[in-house]
Amino acid sequence: MNDTTWRNLSAMLGVACVVLIIAAGALLATSGESPAPSQAAGSVASVIPSGSASSAPSGSSGSPAPSASTGPSSIPTPAPTGTPAANAPIAHITFNNLQLDGATDPLGKARTFTFITDGSGPVGIAITKAPTKATTRICAQIDGGKADCRTGTKVTYTGAYTDTAHSVWVVTLIGPAATGPTIDVAFSWPSHNAQITLTHGRFQGSSSPGVSQNLNGFAATFTPVASGNLTVAASWTVITTNVAVTTNQISGTSSNMVDQKQINSATNLGTPGYTFGVAAGTTYQVSLRNLSADSQRPDLTAVISIP
Repeated sequence: MNDTTWRNLSAMLGVACVVLIIAAGALLATSGESPAPSQAAGSVASVIPSGSASSAPSGSSGSPAPSASTGPSSIPTPAPTGTPAANAPIAHITFNNLQLDGATDPLGKARTFTFITDGSGPVGIAITKAPTKATTRICAQIDGGKADCRTGTKVTYTGAYTDTAHSVWVVTLIGPAATGPTIDVAFSWPSHNAQITLTHGRFQGSSSPGVSQNLNGFAATFTPVASGNLTVAASWTVITTNVAVTTNQISGTSSNMVDQKQINSATNLGTPGYTFGVAAGTTYQVSLRNLSADSQRPDLTAVISIP
């Protein structure tokens, strides 16, 4: 070959080498790319332990949030299928002419009633009698859940029911002003051993000037579902006083006393308290009254058991 031919061949080989170098560089660049974004995120997530502090929101310590109450947020009412059938007898009791304290009274307290349901069945909570336009704030709570509070003259928790083995129901009542209205409040619930507890009742001697009997203990009407013993246990604060527990038999509009027990210089009804035998299907009213005059406001706790 002459010199011209060699020069041409060298130039062609040089161009070919440049092309090979560029191609090799492109291949190396491609092989060194990072994964696509979705692949990268998946790789990172796979090494973060589930529930670690890294997954907590900004500003969070990573500690678990406090658990919410396990109780219901409101009083259960029937689904389209209806209220569950009762699998225990339904107890009924009405507290008559109960005067409430007022929310703006600095010494006022909500009258509080507690009962335990057994199994499924309807539950009744209702203000059945109240002065016209006089309102009451009533709250019902189950097993420490959120209270279902309502305000009105005659308030009824229509269609309430229970569907658990046992539940604790707490009902509070108070007036909106300095003094509360005088009301009748009725309760019914499924129970094999019906018992209801009144706390923060007033036990002010109604022989004191200007004190209404409606602030003196309680009167409660009931009809036993079986024959057995009515029992009342009670205690009160502040005073030692003379008291009377009376049972009347109610027939229509007539009321006849069938038993009374008086206890002098007492701070409670003793153990086991007041007892009187009652008959199934007969309506009775039991009352507890402070017979003494006093200028204080004893706080009453009473437990009433009915067959």
